[in-house]
Amino acid sequence: MLEPKSKSTRLAKGGLFQTTPEYPEFVWNEIIVNAVAHRDYSIKGTDIQIKMFDNRIVVESPGSLPGLVRLNNIRTVHFSRNPKIAALLKEYKYVKEFGEGVDRMCNEMVELGLSEPEFSTVAFMTKVVINNNKDLNDTLNEDLNLTERKIASEIYNDNKITAENISNNTKLAISTVKRNLVGLQNKGILLRVGSKKTGYWEIKNKIH
Repeated sequence: MLEPKSKSTRLAKGGLFQTTPEYPEFVWNEIIVNAVAHRDYSIKGTDIQIKMFDNRIVVESPGSLPGLVRLNNIRTVHFSRNPKIAALLKEYKYVKEFGEGVDRMCNEMVELGLSEPEFSTVAFMTKVVINNNKDLNDTLNEDLNLTERKIASEIYNDNKITAENISNNTKLAISTVKRNLVGLQNKGILLRVGSKKTGYWEIKNKIH
């Protein structure tokens, strides 16, 4: 199976090099397996498309979301368009447990300080994008810890996000989020523009 660049190495705090996966293995494997398991095989003239870029992987599969699955419930609702194919993939260990994939993908991406997978439907195609946050990582200070990177990643994707929503998305305690928001501002990484209610966050350039 196609395998993206598996790891990236950066200089971390203390002058030591730290190696981390570019994407969680489960995630890039799952979006490809899902494309095979859930594509609409009645649609002819196009195939599953896997596109790899410096900062993202894009997988497009013929067919809209299956059954009762919608963009707003995709983490909790499971429906198999092709149950025999899904069963075969599970037998050969490509699928671990039915229904857990999308939620686990989101959790693993956030745990690594990356954005959650982006799902969309365009015409008759379902599209999934996973980002390695290369643009964000090129901007951030190398000395940020994982908690700070998780918070910065949330702000990178939504600069009007609240501390409460960051807490919900990352499973970090609200007190931890608020403390790190202050810390990121003190480091010069974050700037709050406007009021608490109507303002937004701005991520500043990397400190050298």
